[in-house]
Amino acid sequence: MFNIKNQIIVKDNFFDNNIYKKIILNISKLKFYNRNTLLSEEHKNVYNKTYFDVPLDFNHFAVKEVVKKLREDYPLDILSHEHSYFLSTKHIGATIHNDGHCDVNCLIYLKGKSLMNSGTGFYDRVGDTYNLNTHVGFKENRALIFDSKICHASTQFEKNCGSRYVMANFFKNGDKK
Repeated sequence: MFNIKNQIIVKDNFFDNNIYKKIILNISKLKFYNRNTLLSEEHKNVYNKTYFDVPLDFNHFAVKEVVKKLREDYPLDILSHEHSYFLSTKHIGATIHNDGHCDVNCLIYLKGKSLMNSGTGFYDRVGDTYNLNTHVGFKENRALIFDSKICHASTQFEKNCGSRYVMANFFKNGDKK
């Protein structure tokens, strides 16, 4: 039984080398669309202008690999899941949020410069303020597996950051123990 509540797991070399190379080749051939142009008026905001994505279906080879690896390493009772490749660029400030629509987030860094400030920050909420608690730098083929209720944000608003490609994977877990 796997309980991710309040946990952040960092796993380097998430994909085996052959799968990783295939993913990098795959993203080089795709057209990424600005999220803001795909959303309804009520969901359009500055945050979405810095993100470009390609939704992935359940039959995509990378999706199958993520699901397989998570089931092997962490006995999730997966009820539903959604997946996308994202390209994110430098932005003005932290866009702190949680992913309340799911239980487990598996964010995999795919392509970019290994920079501390191209990674992800995790925050504690204290009243109306957010305090940075944990900062994980960008490294290719690194996965962050975490409780989606934990507040987090890209750190691509800091100095010395770059653009990055990631694979975002959101899971609803049936095992709530």
